[in-house]
Amino acid sequence: MFISLTIIIGVIDFAYSQDIDKDAQTHYQIGNFYYQQGRYKEAEEEFQKALELIKEKPVTKTELVLPGEKDFVRESRDSGIEYIIGEGDILDISVWQNPDLDREAIVRPDGRISFPLVGDLPAVGLTITQIDEQLTNRLKEYIKFSEVSISIKKIGGEKVIVLGEVDEPGVYSVTGAKTILEAIGLAGGFTNHAVTSSVILIRGGFQKPQAQRINLTKAIKRGDTRLNIPLESEDVIFIPKKFIANVNYFLSQILDPLIKGNYRSESITSW
Repeated sequence: MFISLTIIIGVIDFAYSQDIDKDAQTHYQIGNFYYQQGRYKEAEEEFQKALELIKEKPVTKTELVLPGEKDFVRESRDSGIEYIIGEGDILDISVWQNPDLDREAIVRPDGRISFPLVGDLPAVGLTITQIDEQLTNRLKEYIKFSEVSISIKKIGGEKVIVLGEVDEPGVYSVTGAKTILEAIGLAGGFTNHAVTSSVILIRGGFQKPQAQRINLTKAIKRGDTRLNIPLESEDVIFIPKKFIANVNYFLSQILDPLIKGNYRSESITSW
């Protein structure tokens, strides 16, 4: 199975480009997600579908990077780091001037969500932007101006977000006991610009978020283990490049890009 997958990935790596059919990109990204999770049978099926679509259209070679150790994170030249949808996530979806279509969509174990008029859509392995594009295009058949808005209501599984001045910002699995410093270690550690005396922990998910400042300088230099707080699912750890005096104002400014899954928006990186 591993050899078969390696061959498929190699062929797609050679052929893949942004010019190919959107469905091929979708199958490839879903395959990436399954591959990272060790679900090789499902991954091979998705890669095969992408490969069949790629063969139907000549393309040019571009660089393609498989997911590394990070969970559910893709780094794109165009959009920066974006949240990658996973099983169990709950999305808030609304359609402009169509409140009867507003609803929550749960990502099922088969990797899909359901939505009125269009039925099932692939979700696992995709960004919010990609799901938005899919849904918008499919709704055009029924709605003249199908302006869709999608946000993350709840992150499924045991995951935390580490952002700001770390080498590899992104979303990480926290299966088992993990502390703030361990999560930062998973993210490659602090950059030279990190202000460790003003690390922000956002707890409570996206529905009832509360932010607090933690002085990790004391935990690092003085060995104060009380400040190395154990993590909970949906925690967000932000390491700033300047001291944050008003924690509540900071939270109000970054909450919108957080729930939209765009972790390199100016609202976040400016801190």
